[in-house]
Amino acid sequence: MKKLLIVAAAIAGVVLYKKAQESEARKAVWSKATDTVD
Repeated sequence: MKKLLIVAAAIAGVVLYKKAQESEARKAVWSKATDTVD
């Protein structure tokens, strides 16, 4: 049972990490797209 909890926690960590990366990438794209033109 303990192994299952560790595996579930690891999977949750990976999913959260990927979501955070995706969010950062989206922010970067938006900041470029909405940047003022010189």
